[in-house]
Amino acid sequence: DGPGNLFERNQTDVFGFTLVDLGELTKIRIGHDNSGFGGAWFLEKVTVTNEKTDQKYYFMCGKWLAKDEDDGSIEREIPSCSEDGTASAPMVTYKLLVTTGDRRGAGTDANVFIKIYGSSGDSGDRQLESSGNNLERNQTDAFGIECVDLGELQKIRIYHDNSGIGAGWFLDKVIIETGKGERYYFPCGKWLDESEDDKQISR
Repeated sequence: DGPGNLFERNQTDVFGFTLVDLGELTKIRIGHDNSGFGGAWFLEKVTVTNEKTDQKYYFMCGKWLAKDEDDGSIEREIPSCSEDGTASAPMVTYKLLVTTGDRRGAGTDANVFIKIYGSSGDSGDRQLESSGNNLERNQTDAFGIECVDLGELQKIRIYHDNSGIGAGWFLDKVIIETGKGERYYFPCGKWLDESEDDKQISR
């Protein structure tokens, strides 16, 4: 937030934050809420300066944050770069295979979100979105999530917002492929439903 008309074409805006010392910066996560007319935004880069040490961190983006551009994402995770543009951490696209169980009413039309935890950090909360009618009974759907390399995957948190009619969902399992030949399995076999099992919509 700041004075004036912010985030306009070919414009650099300056903001200040007072925080505890975060140490060496490795990545940022930046996004918007897609509100207002013309919510789409093309982010070129973010430069963060530690005013105490004068050290600069560069976060090169060069992508749209827009529902109808590029990959449709309105949130980006960006690794820090040195001034010459060399990334300190590689970006990885994780392929998620999400299987809905073979139970009556197992599918959901609610918005489903996932957070992946690894030895090097987490992905943040990401919505599972793709074309087609997803998360239906006895169906496996594929989704892609791009983020900074999370290292060895440890766990996931998956949940929905309970929106729509028949929001309850029976999740069989999630498989995550790292693109490096690694596969991680996260079996569930439970309802995410306020009226079934333990009535939890988050696992």
